[in-house]
Amino acid sequence: MATYVLVHGICHGTWCWQPTIDALTARGPRAVAVDLPLTSLGDDAAAVTALLDAQDEPVILAGHSYGGVVISRAAAGRDDIAHLVYVAAVMAAGDEVFFEVAAAYPPSPLAEQATFTEDGQIIVGAEAAVDCFYRRCDPAAAQDAASRLRPTAAACLGEATGAEPWTTVPSTYILCTEDRAIQPELQRVMSARAGRVITYDTDHSPFMSAAEQFIDDLDSIATS
Repeated sequence: MATYVLVHGICHGTWCWQPTIDALTARGPRAVAVDLPLTSLGDDAAAVTALLDAQDEPVILAGHSYGGVVISRAAAGRDDIAHLVYVAAVMAAGDEVFFEVAAAYPPSPLAEQATFTEDGQIIVGAEAAVDCFYRRCDPAAAQDAASRLRPTAAACLGEATGAEPWTTVPSTYILCTEDRAIQPELQRVMSARAGRVITYDTDHSPFMSAAEQFIDDLDSIATS
């Protein structure tokens, strides 16, 4: 049986995965998550690599949002990844920088509402978070999640991964058509690289807004 390793996106932490971890564990598989330092892509990938190295069975590696960049970097050259899951995630080619790729599309509401500080941090306020991350979620859960967000170094999204692990590892992309953080049009382009695409009619956080379907789909990857 594979272990799920779950990687969060900008401004988040392991807390966003806890309901997913609990639900997967109740069905039998083991699931773990890691708090990224959110200081650079290299630092974040190193944190995931350390967790991968600690596993003693194949891994289903899932990344949400910016976490897609992180899992691409961390999975490179490994032989213990059974499946990659990109959840409304950045699935950029190895030589692509997300900020440069995204600039070819109309700015997402998140890009317009987030704050970029002089010291190079991305800050997403509570109102912007509810609108862009959790628009289709339970309002109380959305407010609670928004209150937990933390700054992220903009440099995290300004570096190419140098890796395309989906060329050798089976992959699934979960595309969210009502996403206000990463443009659905851009997701469609990136998701063409995945072996399978599952489309959700929901916001940027399907692990909250479509939790039952999300768990079913993750579980099906382990059992297929």
